[in-house]
Amino acid sequence: MAEFSRIFVILQKILSFCAMSSIKINGKRFRVSISEAEIKRRVKELAGQISKDLEGKNPLFLGVLNGSFIFAADLMREMTIPCEISFVKLASYQGTTSTGKVTEVIGINEDLTGRTVVIVEDIVESGATMQRMIEQLGTRNPESVRICTLFFKPDKLKENLNLDYVAFRIPDDFILGYGLDYDQAGRGLRDVYTIIEDKNMKNIVIFGAPGSGKGTQSDKMIEKYGLNHISTGDVLRAEIKNGTELGKTAKGYIDNGQLIPDDLMVSILASVYDSFGREHKGVIFDGFPRTIPQAEALKQMLDERGDKVAAMIELDVPEEELMKRLILRGQQSGRADDNEETIKKRLVVYHSQTQPLIEWYKKEGIHYHINGLGELDRIFADICGVIDNI
Repeated sequence: MAEFSRIFVILQKILSFCAMSSIKINGKRFRVSISEAEIKRRVKELAGQISKDLEGKNPLFLGVLNGSFIFAADLMREMTIPCEISFVKLASYQGTTSTGKVTEVIGINEDLTGRTVVIVEDIVESGATMQRMIEQLGTRNPESVRICTLFFKPDKLKENLNLDYVAFRIPDDFILGYGLDYDQAGRGLRDVYTIIEDKNMKNIVIFGAPGSGKGTQSDKMIEKYGLNHISTGDVLRAEIKNGTELGKTAKGYIDNGQLIPDDLMVSILASVYDSFGREHKGVIFDGFPRTIPQAEALKQMLDERGDKVAAMIELDVPEEELMKRLILRGQQSGRADDNEETIKKRLVVYHSQTQPLIEWYKKEGIHYHINGLGELDRIFADICGVIDNI
């Protein structure tokens, strides 16, 4: 058992590290898009290219504050030719969108006559900032003006600019870190993060007692909405069968007659959830959570990915009807556990477990009660009414 405990501790550390790949700043969720190592590699390559192109020129670098100060500093450390650096100040950003208005450029005190000037910018989008700077620099009679930018959004460019040195061409997503900010927050992050937009993902937790028709309705939801399905029982069996590290750890607890810890179960679910990729339409969680701590852990796991549970759907069927269905199922399937005594015990356990969870999800504001008695199509129509209005 000591070996399983050791593996579990290692897995917790790995998952804790992975969770750091997403962060929340000023109420918005961001994920790592470019690592510190990749940035440093590109900065070194740019410095080498500039040093080769401008050998013998003693260029003057003009860093555009505030965003470019880290980039400019790292670029200077990698230069192999004599050069000078100064900084200018301007602003055109507020929140996560550009205002489109460029203020006067402040801080050009050097004599630029006959000099090679390199503008060092953190990000070029519309090009309005660069155009304004080039116009002002042109009145100082430099030999030439070049532009070096860490990031460039080609889809946003409106000005006719020649960008001489570009580290990364990126899509039109809001980013922060490595000097770039979101309302002055996040500049000191070593990696660059991309904002995680709300994808209206339809993650559903479905509750239903044995015999409530939960499996049938889940299949219909999967077919109609293209949702993925996570059943804790199926997931555990697959992990153990495939011999994954998580499966081996889980098997160790099961073989020793112990309950699988919530952290481990959530880790297994997270592994399956992540395997669906970032563009999936949503997941039906079946058989999890069963307790309030599990519900809180699931909420945290999804929050770390910028996602959430959109609805908890409760299929409510009267107990006498459940008894009839399960006894009939036992007669048809020959399942030993579908006898009256066992069924009553299972229903007692179900209600004792789920009632606190139902109250918890009601407080979350995402609990939806569905009458599970009647025609299948009517029940499914009620479920669709919930999902369509999420």
